[in-house]
Amino acid sequence: MKRTFALILALALMLALAACTPAETTPTAKPTLEPTPAPAAEPTPEATPEAAVLTDMLGREVALPAEVKTVVSLAASNTEILYAISAGEMLVGRDAYSNYPEAAADIAVVGDFNGPNIEAIVAADPDVVLASYLQDDVLNQLTELGIAVFCTEAFDYEGIYTSIALIGAICGKTEEATALCAGMRESIGKVQAAAATEAQPTVYYVMSFGEYGEWSGGPGSFINAAIELAGGIPITKDMGEIWVNPSIEQIVALDPDIILLSSLYTIEDLSAANGYADMRAVKEGHVYLVNPDWVERPAPRITEAVAEFGEIFAEFLSLRQAA
Repeated sequence: MKRTFALILALALMLALAACTPAETTPTAKPTLEPTPAPAAEPTPEATPEAAVLTDMLGREVALPAEVKTVVSLAASNTEILYAISAGEMLVGRDAYSNYPEAAADIAVVGDFNGPNIEAIVAADPDVVLASYLQDDVLNQLTELGIAVFCTEAFDYEGIYTSIALIGAICGKTEEATALCAGMRESIGKVQAAAATEAQPTVYYVMSFGEYGEWSGGPGSFINAAIELAGGIPITKDMGEIWVNPSIEQIVALDPDIILLSSLYTIEDLSAANGYADMRAVKEGHVYLVNPDWVERPAPRITEAVAEFGEIFAEFLSLRQAA
């Protein structure tokens, strides 16, 4: 019986990955100030007589319990995906940054992203733990305790779809995951089609600035992908790292047409920071506040970020054409 279940689950994951992932994909991230891990093999299903063995987004082979009813999420992106595929009722523990949707507030907190509480996770008694690629110590500790823990967090745009497919397979929500991926691609495709023009503004996304460092997405990041899909050109596209911390002098020299600023900050504070007042985007009023939860999480709401970017870029181009 267990072997039959394993084979069915393995087949379901193969179908989900085929529906959600294009023929060619790029390596799989989340905005963070930590080094980016080496690209891992695309998650693929296997099976043993005892349980389905799934390959997570770090290339780790993890045995899936015969029945998954309860889940702990250690990253906000994983939590958002669970609810988006109608698996929120399975959640019995979350990290402190999992603030969406509102229903997540009712779930017990088991530490934060940077410091998951092992004792609290064990007490929640989950069938599966969904973790981030930045939580190596937790992955190892929980595995030693006999808990099935999967890295299901993406670190690039295409990886978001792989993440959704993998979580869908783990939670028995393959059809829901497939439908979610299709809807996201359709939504983003419409923005991309509308933005298909030779006139493309140069854009800089500000994750942080000043004393916190000039952090932003770099080439290969889903932040840069969102800008490109919406019709913009990230000024960090040639900086060589997925997450970058350029000098203020570099940013001033590149002088972007548009600055997108995390709404954790204010435009006034950015304008007063060293170097920013010298940029055209600040002088001409082309600094826009955007929701960092949409932009900085590899989760379904990346569609909201792309749509908002598309509107901002279209407005800018319209104003420039009228000038």
